[in-house]
Amino acid sequence: MSRKSDPARISLARRDAIASRLTGSGISQDDAERWLAAWEARAALSGLDAKDRDFWQAGADWIAIGRRTSR
Repeated sequence: MSRKSDPARISLARRDAIASRLTGSGISQDDAERWLAAWEARAALSGLDAKDRDFWQAGADWIAIGRRTSR
């Protein structure tokens, strides 16, 4: 018997993966969390849903651009 996928758990796993990539690239856990929270706020203003398949990839791209321009 297979388990049903849980969109909230999948979204959280994707968020955690982005956090891991950020900390792996040398930024602190606190800074990674700030970037993730900023993305979530920006996405909410745009009406994006964290359960959408591309939500966290779009977030990773947005964060990468933001990090490049803030240096």
